Amino acid sequence: MTTIATTPHTSTRSTTRLWQGALATGVLAGLAPRVNAVIYDHEHIWHLDPEARVLLPIVVALPLVLASTVGLWAWRGPRNRPAAVGLVLSFVAVLGVVAFFVSAPIVFGGLAATLGVEGRRRADERRGRMATFAVVLGIVACLGGTALWLAGV
Repeated sequence: MTTIATTPHTSTRSTTRLWQGALATGVLAGLAPRVNAVIYDHEHIWHLDPEARVLLPIVVALPLVLASTVGLWAWRGPRNRPAAVGLVLSFVAVLGVVAFFVSAPIVFGGLAATLGVEGRRRADERRGRMATFAVVLGIVACLGGTALWLAGV
């Protein structure tokens, strides 16, 4: 007689999308100021002034740190937590336009959109709208932060 071992279903969901979103956000947050320097200061993209040498690693690491703390907490939470956290982060991202010089709208907007996508995947109709709003507002903040860098404000 052959027995088949089964493993109990776990409620943990794959975090691959979370890490992909965090990585893409980190690249965009780090690249936007460098493109600004190329366009307006006529620098090579790899030339880092003393300020950029300090801020670039912080700005690139911040989405990864947020994903590993807030993102994982939201991701592993109840069904609607990614949508709710994504919505809050999208508002923070829009407010972060004031602090665009540290790429706040890109960082928070990217994570908000990533959590919103996951929230949308998990959501019922009411929470689905909240998750969709988190995605849209997060993307708007991310694009707005990028546009500010490229506009040379």
